[in-house]
Amino acid sequence: MKNKKNPKGFTLVELVVVMAVFGIIMLGAMQFLNPVNRMMKGASLQESNSATVDNIKRYFESTLRYASSVYVYNGDLKETDLSGNPFVLAGTEESRQKEAVTNFVDYYFRDKADSSNNPIKGEVRLMKIDNDNGGKITESLFNFEAGYTYYDWNPSTNLWDIPVVVPPASVTMTSFDQPVINDVYYKDYSVFATLGYNTVNAIGAGDVSALPAKVRDDQYFGRINPVEHDDGAGNLVPYQFNDNMFSFSFVTYKNDTDVSGNSLYHHIVDGDHVFGSPYSSSNATLALVNMKSGFCDGYNTSLNNRPVRRNGIGNGTINYTPTTPVDEKDATGAAVKDTKWDYEPIVKPNSYRIYDPGNLAGGNNIYIIYTLPN
Repeated sequence: MKNKKNPKGFTLVELVVVMAVFGIIMLGAMQFLNPVNRMMKGASLQESNSATVDNIKRYFESTLRYASSVYVYNGDLKETDLSGNPFVLAGTEESRQKEAVTNFVDYYFRDKADSSNNPIKGEVRLMKIDNDNGGKITESLFNFEAGYTYYDWNPSTNLWDIPVVVPPASVTMTSFDQPVINDVYYKDYSVFATLGYNTVNAIGAGDVSALPAKVRDDQYFGRINPVEHDDGAGNLVPYQFNDNMFSFSFVTYKNDTDVSGNSLYHHIVDGDHVFGSPYSSSNATLALVNMKSGFCDGYNTSLNNRPVRRNGIGNGTINYTPTTPVDEKDATGAAVKDTKWDYEPIVKPNSYRIYDPGNLAGGNNIYIIYTLPN
């Protein structure tokens, strides 16, 4: 009788054991690869962030660096009331931009004259960093003619001492919210910009327990904090945002949202902006080199004067209108007939202003209104 041969192969128990061993190996491999995967994601995000910020820096350097006059609105387009409290301008985006530009022109150019003794005309640019829309940067352009003041004759004093303010500057919008950075840089990641020189410091998960689990499972988070320095008196203070330290911080984070459209990687916790990993941060800093240049109208003494415009009949003999040249007077008070405008000094406005630096009136977007020398 022949012996029966046992069929070759694995028993069910052996297969189960092998599968369990492979499962353990795969689990260990995944635990090893997960940090590597995070590193790869971080490297990809850093590359995206660097490309975006490099483009922003180049745009800043080709425009803002050479600005002659600048307004910066932190949080939204705002003004201040009589008590100095900031409030957000009302109306549509177009009307608010136009109102802010009109205020800008009135501040810098009212009463000044060009080389032909006419009210100054020019172009104003408004840059918007739209943090509510992924940090996209757009620009609007405006043409303007500045307003001016003239003086009416006061019979009771025999002086031209009744000032009449011409209505606000004439401002016309020629383009609105045109993108200046290619949308490809915002395809997978959004950018959040904030004023000043900042860093993103890591915080513990306990500080963000209210955030979605998908974010909390990423294990680490960051919060924007200003970089501090010694003020020389032993105090640590944030770097001051100004024309010598014109700095913005940019945080790049993933575009993912929940079913309600809320960002999974950008949240506000106790008033602070918090970012879930992966994220990356960079700073763009430049000095506004033309701010202190005699080439720019804010510092050019030849433009820090205004023509004295009068209206009416002075002393009952000479008839003046706001567009008629007014002659200066000699030591006896008689007019010197030279058919040229009589000029007097005008208070030089600061070439740099920031509205609501502490963002007391709220808002996320940043607006920069500026002129270039011409």
